[in-house]
Amino acid sequence: MTPLLTINLLRAMNGQGVRRLVCETALGIGSSAGRMGLYYTFCVLPIILPFYFWDKTRQEQAIAASLADWVIVRPGALTNGPRRRRYRHGANVGSFLTTVRISRADVADFMLNQLTDNTYLKAAPGVCW
Repeated sequence: MTPLLTINLLRAMNGQGVRRLVCETALGIGSSAGRMGLYYTFCVLPIILPFYFWDKTRQEQAIAASLADWVIVRPGALTNGPRRRRYRHGANVGSFLTTVRISRADVADFMLNQLTDNTYLKAAPGVCW
């Protein structure tokens, strides 16, 4: 989602009294920079996906500046694997050396839990296996 769409979504949420926003960006942004491993940090992100990550950074800034009760979820590299319901999450998740991964199903599981869990309210936890 582009930063402009995010700003419009936040305005609409505010106008309708919706408080909670759970948003997915990516590990490697903001305070999690470098935690996608060497390959992603030095090849994929700066060469293949720089514009995507710049937009995601601006999106995170718009969310953090909002009045919403937000959680920004930063997953590692996404796979199509099954839901395991066993994953690591928090501020220091990831690896500076190897690529960390997680299934889309586990990211969805974690994000759904954030709708009612206040552990990471106004925070951006990473999530990976």
